[in-house]
Amino acid sequence: MIFPLLDEPFAGSHAANTSLGPEYLLNASGQLAPIHGVQAGPSGIGSVSAGASAASPVSTLVGASGGFQINLVWDNSVKSSANWAAIEASVVAAAQIYTTTFSSHVVLNIAVGLGEVGGTAMSSSALGESESLGYITNFNTVSNALQSADAGLIAAGSLSANHAPTSANFFVTSAEAKAIGLASATSTAIDGYIGIGKSSNISFTAAATGTIASNQYDAVGIAAHEISEVMGRIGMEGTTLGSVHNVETPLDLFRYTSNGVRDLTPTGGYFSLDGGTTNLGTYNNPKNGGDAADWASLASNTRDSYSAFGTPGTLAQVSIADLTEVEALGYHLSSAGLPKSALVA
Repeated sequence: MIFPLLDEPFAGSHAANTSLGPEYLLNASGQLAPIHGVQAGPSGIGSVSAGASAASPVSTLVGASGGFQINLVWDNSVKSSANWAAIEASVVAAAQIYTTTFSSHVVLNIAVGLGEVGGTAMSSSALGESESLGYITNFNTVSNALQSADAGLIAAGSLSANHAPTSANFFVTSAEAKAIGLASATSTAIDGYIGIGKSSNISFTAAATGTIASNQYDAVGIAAHEISEVMGRIGMEGTTLGSVHNVETPLDLFRYTSNGVRDLTPTGGYFSLDGGTTNLGTYNNPKNGGDAADWASLASNTRDSYSAFGTPGTLAQVSIADLTEVEALGYHLSSAGLPKSALVA
């Protein structure tokens, strides 16, 4: 989740791999609950249209066929809004950051709401929130899948395959399960939900115009933050969620307090792909508010959309460090590789 303050979450049913067991929903309040029944996908999958239309589509499919695609399913709260076109354009722009950077042949289905997430009203202080469907599994399943999905990173020496064994329960979002081969890559079930706040301080035109008022927050940056959480950019660090104890996430395997020492408690820590030797980004301490997998509120993160706290008056963008995190979760880069600039428009 993003606050002016940012936020996070979980949840659907993609029973391609029954060994994963039952599906769960992690909501925006950090509560994990089992899902009963199948989360049906959208009945009509649309495509990005170059021209304007008189009414909102049911959904918009972003990305090239056979590559990495995100199907954005528009909630009535978006479709009935007077500025629905600008709202949808902002979320599509955020999705395109990922569909052009990554090439994994998966289709993610993400429902998008305005002022609500997954049918629940958002916190009044949140700029964005997300909820993800996912599964509880074990370390061996996660480690083996990540090593297979990230074989290129391991071969290049930029990712250590030597994850320390852990007895924790691992929560894997259905989106990431698709990316690392644990679930059907093209299931039409909903993978997660994102919500964008209704505050007048959120600008849905800033990215397109390149200008933003001093008291406003960029909607594209907010949407990019929340989409990445559905993709698996979440941290649990051994917390208890409902009836499930000692829960970690795949991203927690890349979280360290020092060289060779993993961060196993809900505190700070940093992102590293080489066992803690190299600090690629300092994480937020959730005790300060915000999410554990967001970046700490530092001067260097002022424009970064993965920061725990949004900064008004800036065009929030996705950084190379952000995309490196997502890549480590098992998403394959396109042939173009990571962008050359520090921040991605």
